[in-house]
Amino acid sequence: MLIEMKGEVIVSFLLKMKVIEFMGMPKAGKTTAIEIVESYLKKKGKKVRVIYEGARISPLDKRDRFYYNAWSFHNTINRILESRLDHYDFILIDRGVYDHLAFADSVKAFCKENSFLASSVYYELFGSLEDFILVYLLNPKDAIQRERKHNPFLGRIFSGDFLEVLYASYNSLINQFKDDKRFYVFDGGKTLEDSTLEIICFLDKTLF
Repeated sequence: MLIEMKGEVIVSFLLKMKVIEFMGMPKAGKTTAIEIVESYLKKKGKKVRVIYEGARISPLDKRDRFYYNAWSFHNTINRILESRLDHYDFILIDRGVYDHLAFADSVKAFCKENSFLASSVYYELFGSLEDFILVYLLNPKDAIQRERKHNPFLGRIFSGDFLEVLYASYNSLINQFKDDKRFYVFDGGKTLEDSTLEIICFLDKTLF
């Protein structure tokens, strides 16, 4: 009986917990949006966990994009599952299930087709872990321009050709899940002031 009651409490809590993924183009404002949302939720007395993208700490060679993305995906999933064991009101994810799905699509030209198809099907199995997916889009040229303001030496991901492919992958994914009510698309080209207002309005309208 105690085990059953404990299970009911856990299920009840998980139903209240909200998991939000922030995905999209480099320099589109995902990290800034996460910081804004984290601060806003904490001011409302909510317990918040932020899961930053696994790619930041991956020990793998970035040139092997298929395995690099796979490592990042599993690292992120592990932390999501572990966070669900604690009593958080909100879990905010920087590049979650669907961002890795889009990235897998963008690197299919660099790996075997069977590997790409298998990983895409597998990644999507974990989509139910997330309640909201916020997509930040930004034109590749604008992304490169923003990066150059802070770093004159562009990394591999800021290759013009790859960014175009990545941008197309994000748009393809949005179209694929256009009827999924969990998806919301934001314009990453907006000013910080406008972006802040937009994300706060989303929180008030959708979560409270």
